[in-house]
Amino acid sequence: MTVLLLLLLCVPACLAASEGVAGDNEPKRCDWGADTVVIAPPGMSALVLGGTGAVGHHIVQQLLASDQWSRVITVGRREVALPEGQPGASKLQQVVVDMDALQAQAGGSFSGVDAVFCALGTTRSDAGSAEVFKKVDHEYVAAAAAAAQAAGVPYFGLVSAAGANAGLPSADWRLLHPLLYTRTKGLAEEAVKGQGFARAGIFRPGMLDRGDKARAIEKWFAPLTGAIPVADVAKAMVADAAAFKAGSRDRPEGV
Repeated sequence: MTVLLLLLLCVPACLAASEGVAGDNEPKRCDWGADTVVIAPPGMSALVLGGTGAVGHHIVQQLLASDQWSRVITVGRREVALPEGQPGASKLQQVVVDMDALQAQAGGSFSGVDAVFCALGTTRSDAGSAEVFKKVDHEYVAAAAAAAQAAGVPYFGLVSAAGANAGLPSADWRLLHPLLYTRTKGLAEEAVKGQGFARAGIFRPGMLDRGDKARAIEKWFAPLTGAIPVADVAKAMVADAAAFKAGSRDRPEGV
């Protein structure tokens, strides 16, 4: 168990590439950098789930600040708190729902958007049980993907994790089981892929640098692993969606 924990913590903290699933369902590797700039048509609209989390909060802020996105919707259990003076704040529409009734309460919010960004996730300590962890990190993601597909959304971006693997051997997935996290993330990925989006951007970062929100263990390991700032993950996701809208299926070298 200790060896496995060290291996998981030492996963390279690059984006581990986003895995874009095109219409032919063949994975396509694309490495977006933090400095990537994509020229896309103005007037795009987006819906964000998990906007109160570390990555999701930055996705919301970057979408609002961009002139390319004219409408931004957040869907979640509570509203996203914006920093004072947030550029583009007037573009934001917030929808508060019971995540167990996502389709019934917010299905209409998915209609007409160009991209859905899903940054749903919790920690095992916050979840309190394996059942709650799996509900948030897998079942809610699956429900979001289904709602997006039902509304005809062409792009779905998912924050996953390095090492995600739905094929890990089944077991009694207790909260402290060392493979609970990676298997659950893998199942969430499969749920998204199974919806057949025109493009599904699945991002697998390693250790994340959550800045002021970082837990003690994250702050300790961050210098050792080269943790990637959550803002960079958000920027890569927004760039991938914009590139898809712009019709750029082939990603430039070194990006």
